Amino acid sequence: MSFSFYTLFFLISIIRLSIRLIKRNKGDKLKTKSINSVLKISIGLLVGTVGLNASNIDAKTIIDTKCIACHTPTSQGLSRISEQRKTPEAWFMTVDRMQKDHGLVLTKEQEHSVVKYLADTQGLNYEESEAFRYILEKTPNYQEDFKDSLFVEMCARCHSGARVGLQRRPSSEWDNLVNFHLGKFPTLEYQALARDRDWLDIAKKQIVPYLASNYGNEKKFDLKPIDFEGSWNLFGHKLGSGDFSATMKLTKTSKDNYTLTLKGNFVDGRELNASGSAIVYSGYEFRAKLDVDGVVYNQIFAVNPKTLLLSGSMFETLHPEEYAFVNGAKISNKETIILRISPLSVKAGTSEIITIVGTNLNKNIKLSDGLKINKIIEQSANKIVLEVSASSKYDVKQIDLNINSKIFENKLTVYKKIDALKVTPSYAISRIGDGGGFMPKQHAIFEAYGVISGSDGKVGTADDINIGKVDAKWSIEPFDERAKEDEDVKYVGTIDAFSGRFIPSFAGPNPKRKFQTNNAGNIKVVASYKDGIETFKADTHMMVTVQKWVNPPIN
Repeated sequence: MSFSFYTLFFLISIIRLSIRLIKRNKGDKLKTKSINSVLKISIGLLVGTVGLNASNIDAKTIIDTKCIACHTPTSQGLSRISEQRKTPEAWFMTVDRMQKDHGLVLTKEQEHSVVKYLADTQGLNYEESEAFRYILEKTPNYQEDFKDSLFVEMCARCHSGARVGLQRRPSSEWDNLVNFHLGKFPTLEYQALARDRDWLDIAKKQIVPYLASNYGNEKKFDLKPIDFEGSWNLFGHKLGSGDFSATMKLTKTSKDNYTLTLKGNFVDGRELNASGSAIVYSGYEFRAKLDVDGVVYNQIFAVNPKTLLLSGSMFETLHPEEYAFVNGAKISNKETIILRISPLSVKAGTSEIITIVGTNLNKNIKLSDGLKINKIIEQSANKIVLEVSASSKYDVKQIDLNINSKIFENKLTVYKKIDALKVTPSYAISRIGDGGGFMPKQHAIFEAYGVISGSDGKVGTADDINIGKVDAKWSIEPFDERAKEDEDVKYVGTIDAFSGRFIPSFAGPNPKRKFQTNNAGNIKVVASYKDGIETFKADTHMMVTVQKWVNPPIN
């Protein structure tokens, strides 16, 4: 007989005995409660041993039977689990860790079901996740800026601060998490920014109260389901490719599950068509997989329950740097809304085609002094395309739009010349790849924007006016003397002079480099733009580094 047989025999015996004892001690509440706990745990272990493989078993049953083997019943539910609230991605990471580290056995269908249930019952409210959505949406090269230096040194030195901010726990649970960190990563206290201090004492006496105060679990999750079915009007900007507008149609297949079609165009006329499937978590968290001309893309959106406006990202699954910022609203929305205008400016004395995307736009449109409508090329409820001409009498003039008697201030700019050039991102990371390995290269995509000083006459202040993307020329230089000495520019890769796309070199040792090192390097990326007779330059910093082998959903 096998070990598993004896295990089953033992658990069944315990269950039978527990049932007998419960019947015998009906009048003794304390004894009955204790025996009930033993019974629940035994059933959980039994189910965990046998396995829950039937696809029709719901998530709560899976949790109540499989998780109870380690998590004890409490007044709220199961210990540890019921005391936390997280995003769908964070719950997935938890469930995944339970399987990898603690022997939990789930089918993929059960895993998805459990994550969906936890996100729907113990998710984050929209306003709780709003400040940290950059990490969920995989915004490229985002630079966090937390004011509390102790929090950064103790927490955000190993992972993003957003990973912390996208959880809600009571003080006791944050304390448990500190203990988990030390148990899981026992060398933590001897690493940089830890060995110079009493790490555990600081973590328990200062960080735990800080986390409980800022990310406590006093507020309950408020599920406000949004009706996603129907057509959505989207406007996006894809790095290196430009602006686009599209209609996204969602057809419900089951509760919170949809088929998806996307039809649209870039402003320059290129088509953008896709199809796929989507799921909604927590009432407002939208996740989709798309096929875009044979390439797999992700969509990560959130809809604000108060405004019903959509925002988020769309990016290539294997190359997240192929990224688009997206805003949207349901086409049935009766409010007059402008999602985006492209381009954002018109040079004085010239004509331009302007595209306005939004909802309820099919009424009268007027522009303030400085910009004249020559022709309405297209006008519907969701899009207006105008041919306009800009007056030459203004050096700088911000233009208001009046659509359906609703005024949108300072939406366009008429200008004669720019005052400066700005490059995005302000800091970038690119990663070498391929070279015989399975990790692909991670590109970096740069864009240049024209800037006009505001009323204070200074560039780099809050009243600067962004006139939009300009067609700059691109080059790379060594960032410092060490990079020059190591000939980084020669080995790290190449940048397209017209698109601003940097393609890194191959991974692995390079026999042509000093010490046969890899093709990493420290680079300055330079943009040059000629406006009239004046040439403007701006630069940014890029590190070309090695592959990233561990890439969890929340990094």
